[in-house]
Amino acid sequence: MAGLRDIKKRIGSVKNTQKITKAMKMVSAAKLRRAQMAVMGSRPYADKLGYIVTDILAQSEELQKNPLFKKPEEVKKVEILVFTSNRGLCGGFNSSLLRKTETFLRRLEKEGKEFRLLVVGKKGREFFKARGREVHDYKEDWAVSINFDQAIEYTQSLVNRYVAGEFDEFYLVYNKFISAISQEETFEKFFPLEMTQEETYGIDYIYEPNKAEILEALLPKFLATQLYKAHLESLASELGARMTAMDNASKNAKEMIGGLTLQYNRLRQAAITTELMDIVNGAEAIS
Repeated sequence: MAGLRDIKKRIGSVKNTQKITKAMKMVSAAKLRRAQMAVMGSRPYADKLGYIVTDILAQSEELQKNPLFKKPEEVKKVEILVFTSNRGLCGGFNSSLLRKTETFLRRLEKEGKEFRLLVVGKKGREFFKARGREVHDYKEDWAVSINFDQAIEYTQSLVNRYVAGEFDEFYLVYNKFISAISQEETFEKFFPLEMTQEETYGIDYIYEPNKAEILEALLPKFLATQLYKAHLESLASELGARMTAMDNASKNAKEMIGGLTLQYNRLRQAAITTELMDIVNGAEAIS
C-alpha cells in the first residue's frame, strides 16, 4: 500500500503544479494582449519616421555627411545591447537568443575586435556571468518597463559616445514578436545608421523650415523609437513564449495525471484481488 500512497501524493503534487501553470498562462495571455497592441502600434510609426529621414537624406548629399551615417574605415570596437527577461519559465525565449549572441561574440573575438556587453534582464546577466564575460552596463527594470523619455535620454548618450569615437558599431539584440508561438532573434545595427534610398517613393516633399533642422530634430526621436520598439518587441515575445510554455506544461501535467491515475487504479485493483484471494484461501482452509 506504500506504493499507492506515493502515487496518490504524486498525483496531488502534479495537480497543484497544473493549477500554477494554468494561472501563469492566463496572466501571460492577459498581458500579451496589451503588449501585442503596443508592438503593432509602434511599427507603423517607426517605419514612417524612418521613411521621412530616408527621404530627406536622399535629397541632400550634404546631410548624408552627418557623423551618425559615416561608416568607420575599420571596425575595432563594438557594443551590444541584449534584451532578455528577469524571469524564466518562458521556453527558449532567453536561451536561443543568448546562444546566438555568444556565437556572435566569439566571432568578434576571432576577428580581433573589442566589444562591450550591455544587458537588459537578469537572465542575460546570469548567462554571461556564468561564462566569465563582463557586463559593462545592466538594466534590470528595462526588462519590465521603459518610457519614451528614458529611451531618448539613453540614445542621446549613445549618440554623444559614438560621435566621440568610443565605439565603431552598436547592435540591438532582441526577440522580434511574430506571434504568440513564434519569435525571431534579431541583430539590428543601431550605429552607424544605414538608410537605403529604396525606401522612398520619389515624391518631392517641401520641408519647413529646412531639411537640416528637421533632420536634426527627427534623428533623436527616430533612434529613441527604434530602442523603444526593441523593448516592446522583446516584452511581447517574452509574454507569448511564457504563455505557450505554460500551456504546454499544463497539457503535460494533464497527461502525467492520467498516467499516474491509471497506474494507481491498476495497483489498487491488484491489491484488492490479492486480498480477495487471501480471504478465499482462508475460507477453504477452515472448511
